[in-house]
Amino acid sequence: MDAGAIVVLKRAALALCVALFACAPVVPTSVLAFSLPGTDDASHAIWDAHGATVLVFYADHCPCLTAHRDRLAAIAREFEPRGVRFYLVDSEVSATLARDAAEVRERGYAFPLLIDHGARLAKLLGAEYATYTVVLDSSGRVLYHGGIDDERHHLTSHPTEYLREALEDVTAGRPVRRPRADVLGCSLETW
Repeated sequence: MDAGAIVVLKRAALALCVALFACAPVVPTSVLAFSLPGTDDASHAIWDAHGATVLVFYADHCPCLTAHRDRLAAIAREFEPRGVRFYLVDSEVSATLARDAAEVRERGYAFPLLIDHGARLAKLLGAEYATYTVVLDSSGRVLYHGGIDDERHHLTSHPTEYLREALEDVTAGRPVRRPRADVLGCSLETW
């Protein structure tokens, strides 16, 4: 493939990343007891009665998710010691444990990737795009849903960090100041 074709493909992929919600999806206030298989060969309840849970919807083809990898890892390192659990969730039709386990190893994620066969969890939570993030409290209520931050690339050193703000509020016992934010990510292939 020549350099011109690569540039065209990269531009097309980035155009797909600009997927801003025009209106907030309907998100349930409580999530049913879901248990999903993970790339660590364990089954995981998606929320924990002892602390908050962060779910980040995943697509291996999304450059926006790749751009957020380091920021997401830094947030996890900061908040896991405070009792927050992190999971990536793959709801795409092509999801397999073997492929996703290889992705976790290759990309260096420090938390498991869960397989959401049939996109049941994605549909329940209104996840349509990679990087769509949900924060659940210890009772399974949705406290935050939206993007990780307001950038799809590292264009500035100080993005508006939606997820970090939400987790600061949750771990301090305060109401989340911004319970919803726009998402920058590629459409999930759930059909």
